[in-house]
Amino acid sequence: MLYKKGMRGFTLIELLVALVVVGLFASMVMLTVTPNSSRNLEREAKRLMHTIQLAQDEAVMQGVELGFTLQADRYFFSRLQENQWLPLSTDRQFSEYVFDSSLMLELEVEDEHVVKQVDEELILPAIMILSSGELTAFKLSLFNVDERETLFQIVGQESGQLSLHKPDE
Repeated sequence: MLYKKGMRGFTLIELLVALVVVGLFASMVMLTVTPNSSRNLEREAKRLMHTIQLAQDEAVMQGVELGFTLQADRYFFSRLQENQWLPLSTDRQFSEYVFDSSLMLELEVEDEHVVKQVDEELILPAIMILSSGELTAFKLSLFNVDERETLFQIVGQESGQLSLHKPDE
């Protein structure tokens, strides 16, 4: 083959270098985009802690008593009204939230594990959030379903202070 002056193609080395660079960028994008179970668990733990803090603020501002009920795969908030606990379904932040199927929670109130079954007729929250800013002391552990090891723990003190812990800290 004869090449005309001024016409030149890419060499094999140039093509291979370009493929390696594209491959590196693609792998970096995949690492940042693919879900990581511990990262998802941390995000859920932070979201839940902030939602409980928001409920505390709401209880203080509105002067109402709120409750937090946890089931095996979901949680919801309720409000004490005329000696009955009514779900807060009208408020988007406090309406029922269903967890991802890979997430597992365990609630401990006053050093006892809370039963996660709920009687539909009589909904009694496991955690009371009072209008004074105080709440029922609790430990809420978040697990990955595959690994039964605690990855995050939300601790609520009677004074209303909330904290998020990793077991290795």
